[in-house]
Amino acid sequence: MANTMTGRILSIGDVESIQGKSGNTFNKRTLVLNCTYSNYCEVYENYPSFEFSGRHIDDLSDFKVGDVVTVSFVIQGNKYKKENQPEKFFNTIAGYKVEYHHRNDSPKSSLQRDSQTTTTAEQKVDDLPF
Repeated sequence: MANTMTGRILSIGDVESIQGKSGNTFNKRTLVLNCTYSNYCEVYENYPSFEFSGRHIDDLSDFKVGDVVTVSFVIQGNKYKKENQPEKFFNTIAGYKVEYHHRNDSPKSSLQRDSQTTTTAEQKVDDLPF
């Protein structure tokens, strides 16, 4: 099962060129979502950021701030060591797919199904021989 998160696009960063420790340059682009929600009058702010790089860097071109999207991602862990210093570990949340969010079950379709079920149940009652 893939890691996914749904939210409203808060920002789409510009393409950044970064030089790696091997001397190679790679490009990345950052997407920030607003996934804030409330539960029983408590507001829980949540603004995850996802890095898109490599062949996925252009995936963000079709989207704009305010769109509601679902992002598929992986969490990558890295180790960093400098001379005479302890090792440090850090994580990167790397996005590999972004798509418009489509609700699977809207309230309208749920009501339509309920009315169809009721109609079918009423028809069965009407079909009684007495």
